[in-house]
Amino acid sequence: FDLKGQTAVVTGGARGLGLSFAAVLARANCNIAILDIGPDASEGVKSLKSESAVKVQYYTCDISSTSQVTEVIQRIDQDFGRIDINVNAAGVVKDEPFLSTTEENLDRTFAINFKGSFFVAQACAASMIRRLKSSNQGIPVDPSIDGGSIVFIASISTHIASSAQNISAYVASKDAVRGLVRPLAVELAPYGIRVNSLSPGYMMTDMMRGLQSQQPDLVSQFMKETLLGGGKRIGQPEELQGPLLMLCSRKAGGWMTGQELLVDGGASSWKHPAVLSH
Repeated sequence: FDLKGQTAVVTGGARGLGLSFAAVLARANCNIAILDIGPDASEGVKSLKSESAVKVQYYTCDISSTSQVTEVIQRIDQDFGRIDINVNAAGVVKDEPFLSTTEENLDRTFAINFKGSFFVAQACAASMIRRLKSSNQGIPVDPSIDGGSIVFIASISTHIASSAQNISAYVASKDAVRGLVRPLAVELAPYGIRVNSLSPGYMMTDMMRGLQSQQPDLVSQFMKETLLGGGKRIGQPEELQGPLLMLCSRKAGGWMTGQELLVDGGASSWKHPAVLSH
């Protein structure tokens, strides 16, 4: 899965799943451009940069702003010379019952989870197409030789509902993200740009820890709902690295587009109602 010479744009890469995805791509010899909202690179990004043999650069960006996204992607084009991969991992979630969900929560959730993913993918795809056209390749582009990969990070919550959380705005935003996959796969196929989504199951991320601080029994509930691990744990970010790398790799995933990949430790394969009350 050698990605030498390629560049990946990873949103939400300062921590959590985004940082984990950036790390596995860097180990595959891919240069990394990380986008996040913070004014400075996190300690995780600094460590990745110091430990990696590839170029790792951090960019402050509010991905819900088209002007900021356009400006940052232009800078990445200049700094790296090309964009080959885009992983959209930035996301927010707030536990709020449907009947009391505020317009503010709904707008913020969709602005970051859906619009942000849309804008970054749009700008990255445009960059990929400019590169492909300037290389004088024939169209259509053979995806095993060139092209690009766009991966949207969705969620198990778009497959099964859980009584442990009230996150209707979040689920709707992630369903909207998944809704982009097939039409974009059709539009971008002539350029060899593959578009897929990856839905993590219940994962011990920074976001999950934040939710657990508000709901102490949340993780134990998710442990019961997950087949693998014997009810003693949920997934770790590292367990998504292989699937993500496959989707980004021309060699491993070059013939895969328009698809949704669910990696959930078996949680969605059974979900017996009795488990919810014990």
